[in-house]
Amino acid sequence: LRLADEGIYYDCPRCPRAFSTVGEANLTFMQQIVAGDSWGKISLPLIEAEWWTSIILFAVLITINCGLLNLVLTVIVDVAHTARDKDMYRKVAEKALGFESAKAQLLKLCE
Repeated sequence: LRLADEGIYYDCPRCPRAFSTVGEANLTFMQQIVAGDSWGKISLPLIEAEWWTSIILFAVLITINCGLLNLVLTVIVDVAHTARDKDMYRKVAEKALGFESAKAQLLKLCE
């Protein structure tokens, strides 16, 4: 609120109340960190006025980014694992087919 009183947020109607309640703070974090919107309007003036807020904002940014990266990596690994399983079943089926073919040839020789 102090920054709003100083006129820092004169062109942003939502900025003065961005962190006024828990709900507004969650909405602000969602807007800035997840969507990447208005980082320069709200966070940069806040960090310039109070340096310690950068610790909180960057910790949230790193946590969200690592979580999203982990989610993407999980999907990639799961798809690779599924492809490996399908390939293993294909190889077993080919071996079984080769075994049956060799068995038929051996029975033909023994007749």
